[in-house]
Amino acid sequence: MRIWRFPCFSVLFGFLLSSVPELTGSAKLSIAVESGTTIRITSAGRNTQCKVCIGQNTQEVCQLSAVLRSDTLLDFSCSQPENVFTVQIIRDNVINNIEPKDHNALQKFNRTFIWNLKPPTTKSLRLNFSSTGLRQIQPTDSCPDKHVYMLAVENVSVGRFCQNGTIRQVDVHNGGKLSLEVSGARALDKKFIGVSLGRLINSLANFHVVLPERSSTQDFFTPNAFPANAEIMWYFTVPHTYYTDVRILSYTVPTCLRPENIPTMKYTWQGREPLVKLMNVSQPSVEPGNFNLSIKNCRLSGPQPPSQGLTVHFQISAIKRSKGQCEGDLPEKQVLQIRVKKKDPKSTCVLKLDSVIMDTITIASGKHFVLNSFDCNKDEVELTVNQTIECKEWKDCAFTSFPLTFNYEQQCIPGVLKTLIWLLHGPQNSAVELQSPAGDLRYCPPEDKCNSIILLNVAHVNSSITLGQFCPKGTIQKIQIRESKIAISATVTSFNDRNLATKPFLTYSFTQDISEHYIFTVAPKMDNPTMLATPAWPSGMKASSTVSWIVNLEPQFKSSVKFRNVSQPKCKEVHTNIAVQTIRSQTTLYSTKTDVKIKDLLVPESFYLNMTNCKSPTGAFRAMMEVTLQNSPSKHLGIILSIVGVVLVIVTAVGIWFFLRKKKRNKTPPVSVYNPSEHAFLPGLHGIPKAQEEEDPHTYAYIDETLVYSHLLKVDDKKEEYKEATADESDPPLRAPALPVRNSENLITKSNALLDSELCGYVQGRSTTSGSAKTSEEGNYETRLCV
Repeated sequence: MRIWRFPCFSVLFGFLLSSVPELTGSAKLSIAVESGTTIRITSAGRNTQCKVCIGQNTQEVCQLSAVLRSDTLLDFSCSQPENVFTVQIIRDNVINNIEPKDHNALQKFNRTFIWNLKPPTTKSLRLNFSSTGLRQIQPTDSCPDKHVYMLAVENVSVGRFCQNGTIRQVDVHNGGKLSLEVSGARALDKKFIGVSLGRLINSLANFHVVLPERSSTQDFFTPNAFPANAEIMWYFTVPHTYYTDVRILSYTVPTCLRPENIPTMKYTWQGREPLVKLMNVSQPSVEPGNFNLSIKNCRLSGPQPPSQGLTVHFQISAIKRSKGQCEGDLPEKQVLQIRVKKKDPKSTCVLKLDSVIMDTITIASGKHFVLNSFDCNKDEVELTVNQTIECKEWKDCAFTSFPLTFNYEQQCIPGVLKTLIWLLHGPQNSAVELQSPAGDLRYCPPEDKCNSIILLNVAHVNSSITLGQFCPKGTIQKIQIRESKIAISATVTSFNDRNLATKPFLTYSFTQDISEHYIFTVAPKMDNPTMLATPAWPSGMKASSTVSWIVNLEPQFKSSVKFRNVSQPKCKEVHTNIAVQTIRSQTTLYSTKTDVKIKDLLVPESFYLNMTNCKSPTGAFRAMMEVTLQNSPSKHLGIILSIVGVVLVIVTAVGIWFFLRKKKRNKTPPVSVYNPSEHAFLPGLHGIPKAQEEEDPHTYAYIDETLVYSHLLKVDDKKEEYKEATADESDPPLRAPALPVRNSENLITKSNALLDSELCGYVQGRSTTSGSAKTSEEGNYETRLCV
C-alpha cells in the first residue's frame, strides 16, 4: 500500500485550525454610551464571518457594523472581535474643553476619538495643547506611544501629529475635526485639551509654536490637498539669544492662473517689513526674535491631481549663538573697500550684512553698514582691505614721499587682517618710486619662502602683470616703475596685531618719466648673495620692455655676477640684449645680442646690469642672477702698506729721540756750584732768569761740598782763585749783559771770549723759599752756573 503525503494541504489545514478560535465562538460586551456621544463599530474587512449582533426586544440583528448612541449589549459572533472591528467614539458640536474618556470594554480595539468642532460663524476655535504639545509628522508616519492626532479643517486634513512637540496652540477657521487614534490594547493617555473661542481668522489654521531653550530642529508640512487660494500660518516664539534658520527640504508648486501669483514664503518680524521668498531660493537664516510664516496657494488654472498641488516640507532650526555687531560708515575720502570672508564655508560661523547671510561680505566707503557675526572666532574670518590712492595734479604729489599705511578705524569688524592692497594712481606719464623705510627689500621668487610675516607684491593695474614679490631685510634700496597705476599688496602670514597695519610698509612717490621700464637700485652685502630676477618671473618680460639694475659697491669690494637661469626667445628682427657696464670708469664688461651661453663675470666696482627684450619674441625672455661680494686684494694691500709705513716712521722718530737724550746726559755730568751773589742764571739755551726781589733771596738747606769743590782741587791756582772769590763778600753780584730777547729762542747771545774763560757747573740743592710769586714750586732743583 502506498502512503500519499500532502505537505501543502497539511500547512493550510493548520492555518485554518489556528483561525477557528477568532472566527468561531462568541464574545459579549456591555457598552455604556454618554449623552452626546456616538460609537461606531465597523468591520475592517467585508469578507468576514464575524458579525456584531444587537438585541432589539426579542429579535437579534447581526451586521458588519453598528452605531451606538445609548447603552447597548453587543454580541460578537467570534471570540476575538478586536482583530476584526475598529471603533470610533464621536462627540459633536464641541466648543468646550476636551477631556478624553476611554471605555474599558473597548480597550482591546483600535480606537479613534473624534471631536467635531463647530464654533459660531463669527468666531474661531482655539485648541490649547499646552499639556500635550504636538509634533507634526508625515502622513504615513506613526508615533512611538501609538497616539496619533489628526486635524482637519473644512474637510481638509492639515496634518498628523504626535505628542510631546512644540506646537502649543492651533486656531481653527469655521468648523473642523480633531481626531486621536489609539492602537488596540493601549490605554488612552487622557491629556486635557483646552478649547476656547477666538477672533475670526482668514487662514485655514494658525499653528502657534514655542521653540525650546535648546538647540532643536522641527519639521512642518502643508496639507496634502492644499485648497486653491487657501492659507496656512505659523507663529514661532523664539527664546532669547536663540537664532532661527529656515530650510525648505522639498516642495511642489501648482500651475497658477496667473504665473506672477506663484506661492511664496512670507516672513514677518515685529518692527520689520515683511520678507517674501520664493521656494527655490535660500530662506532666512540666523534670525533673532519671534516671527510669523504664511504660505498661501494661488488660484489654480484648472483641476489638478494632488501630486501636482502645493506641498511644502520645511524645517525650523533654533540655535543659541553668541552675537557680535559692527555698525558704522567707512570714510568716503579714503576710498576704502573691506572684504570679510569666512575661511571655511562649512563653519558654524555666520556673517550677515543688513540681514543677508553671505560667506563673503564687501563693505565700501561712503555707505552705512550693519555687520552681524554669530559664533565666529577671530581666526575663522579673514579681512582684505583695498585702498585707492589717487593724485591727479603734479603740484599735489611731485617728488614727495608718502607712507603706505592703513588706519584701521573700524575695530569692531571681526576677523584677522590678512591682505592690504593699495592702488596707486599717479599723474599721467608719471613713474612710481618705492622704498622701504624699515630697511631694504629682498626679492623673493614664488618658489621660495619669505621667512617674514609680510610678503609684498607689486603689479601693474591695467595689465595685471606682476613685477615681483619682495620681503623685508634685503639689498634692494629703491624700485622705479615707468607706470602711473600700480597695485601693491601686503600679504600677512601672522597678523594678530592690527596695530602693525598703522606702520608704513613702503613709501611711494610719483616722479617724472624714467628711461627704463624698471630700475632697481641694489646695495649687496657680505652676509648673503643677492638674488635678482627679471620682472614677472618666472614668466617672461613684456615685449620691448627694459630693466636696469644699479648695483652699488663699497670701494673695498668687488662683485661676482652669476647668471643662474637665462631663457632667451627667438626674435624676428632686433635680438634681446644683456649688458654689464661699470659706473665710474664707464667700461662695458659684457654685452650680448645673441642666445649664446652667458658666462659669469667678476666686476671690480659699481656697475649697471641692463636687459632689453625684443619686439616680437617667440618664447619667454627671463633671467635670474646672483651677485656676491668679494674683498678687493689690491686696495687692502695699499691700506696695509700705508699703516706699516706710518708705524715705521713713528718707531724711528722715537728711537732717535731716546738716543739723543741719552747722549746728552752722558756728555755733561751734573755739578753743584755755590754762587754767593744775588742772582743765578744759566747760560746757554735756558734763558736769563729774572732777578729775585731783595726780600726773597734763595736760601739753601744744604750744599754737597764734595760735588762743589772736587773738580777744583786738581789745580792749585784755580783753588786759590776760588778761595779769594769766596772770601771777598763785598764784591757786587754778577749780572748778565743786556741782550736782545726772541720768542722760543736762547735769551743770551753767545760770546767766544766769555766761553773761553768761564767756569761752569751745576748747582744742586733744596730750596726752602715759599710763597714767592716769581719762583717755582718748593723742591729739588738743579742750576748750571758759569763764573
